[in-house]
Amino acid sequence: MTMMLLGLGGSWIAVFGKIAAASYYVIALSSFVVLAAWVVSYRRGSMMRLKWWLGGTTALTLLAWVVVANEARINDFLIMQM
Repeated sequence: MTMMLLGLGGSWIAVFGKIAAASYYVIALSSFVVLAAWVVSYRRGSMMRLKWWLGGTTALTLLAWVVVANEARINDFLIMQM
């Protein structure tokens, strides 16, 4: 809705629809990359410097999993609010 209000028409929505279809793969890949970052940080001994960044990226990745897993419920809730 926000994209439509900003003047981005149906072609942009179609692009995001294709990305949304691959959301499980994208989030799985990002989860793997975050896990690899934790491992590399631990092995190099730079955990103290990077713990806040890694914690933030882990939290955002977990939030993405929650949103994707509950997408139908979120959509139903938002439709009820209209």
